[in-house]
Amino acid sequence: MSFLIVGQGNPGTQYLRSKHNVGWQVLDKLGLEFRIRGDAGIAELSLGDEKGWVMKPITYYNATGRAVAPFARFHKIPEERILVVHDELDLPLGKLRFKKGGGNAGNYGLESITQALGSSAFHRLRIGIGKPKSPEEGASWVLSGFRPDQLPVLEKVLEAAAEGVKVWVVEGFVAAQQKFNGLDFTRYQPPEPNG
Repeated sequence: MSFLIVGQGNPGTQYLRSKHNVGWQVLDKLGLEFRIRGDAGIAELSLGDEKGWVMKPITYYNATGRAVAPFARFHKIPEERILVVHDELDLPLGKLRFKKGGGNAGNYGLESITQALGSSAFHRLRIGIGKPKSPEEGASWVLSGFRPDQLPVLEKVLEAAAEGVKVWVVEGFVAAQQKFNGLDFTRYQPPEPNG
């Protein structure tokens, strides 16, 4: 059965390193070549006996469903074989969580996918970005980048998330949840430089 992995993000160089684009950054760790097809950059991914697609929608974050639903329908990919990788305000930087279905917690990209598919049963890989001091700062928070001192933690999370995506494809949701939901890089310290 085919699968579809979707990284949420915004097109445009000004957004590449923003918190809202960690979904795309995870997909970049897979080392694939994306080609524009319709409303998304698409790459093929084969792992073991599993073959499917990886997608970076270029519709802008809040309209992700416009790219996801037509592609999933055309290729007959069921919701439980769709994994959406996205930033998560309710987790601190350094944590990631696989989740199956459920609410969208104010994430307009997930809401767009839910409405377009007519279902929220798709799987999610939530990448923690932490919360701003006040809800009013939410929009500027997700569109801003990470501080230099946060980058080593982010790097570890992105690497782990990319591995998690592969486990999800080959071994399934439960295995990915068991192996990755307990990881905590919040206290990760980069090694001291030699010398």
